Amino acid sequence: MKSNTAEQSESSQRRGSSSMVTRARTITDEMILGLIHDHAPDICAGGTLSTDTDLWEAGMDSLSSVTVVVAVEEEYDVVFPDELLTREVFSSAAAIAAAVRGLIH
Repeated sequence: MKSNTAEQSESSQRRGSSSMVTRARTITDEMILGLIHDHAPDICAGGTLSTDTDLWEAGMDSLSSVTVVVAVEEEYDVVFPDELLTREVFSSAAAIAAAVRGLIH
């Protein structure tokens, strides 16, 4: 028979897991786009960005890409593993959002 504390711990873990799934679903492409606007406005200087705009073609460079990585990691409490630190993953707000949802889930 499980102790009351063990049952509470298991229940808390299930809720935490469920909460992470819900949180992952609520991270939208538009939320990432907002972070880009807030933390790397030089990318947006050439015009309006959409969630599918190629960020590199829009003016992202190595410095602004690091700024975006740090902003996303801090906002969503994630750490991008080395294999996700690629030009492809950071090609658009939509691609970044998909990667973050994958890290949280």
